[in-house]
Amino acid sequence: MALEAINDIKKAENKAEELIQEATIKSKEIINSARIQAEEEYNKIIESANLRKDQIFKKSEEEGRLESTPILENGEKEVQKIKNVSDDKKNNAINLIVERIVKIHGNS
Repeated sequence: MALEAINDIKKAENKAEELIQEATIKSKEIINSARIQAEEEYNKIIESANLRKDQIFKKSEEEGRLESTPILENGEKEVQKIKNVSDDKKNNAINLIVERIVKIHGNS
C-alpha cells in the first residue's frame, strides 16, 4: 500500500509537471497572440490617422485655393491696369518725379 501511494504521488507529480509545461506553453501562445493583435490594432490606428491627416491637408489646400483665386484674379487685373497705363501718363509721372528731384537738389 505504501508503494502504491508513492507511485500515485509520482504520477500526480508528473501530471502536475505536464500541466505546468502546458500552461507555460499556452501562456506564451496567449502573450504572442496578444502582441500580434496589439501590433495589428496599432497599425490600423496609424493608418487611419494618416488617412485622416491626408483628408485634412487636401481639404485645407482646396479651401486655400478657393480663397486665393479671387485675390490672384484681382492682382492680375491690377497688373494689367498698370501695364496698360498710357504713354502720356507714364511721361507725366516721369516728369513729375524728375521735377521733384531737381527742385530738392536744386535748392541745396
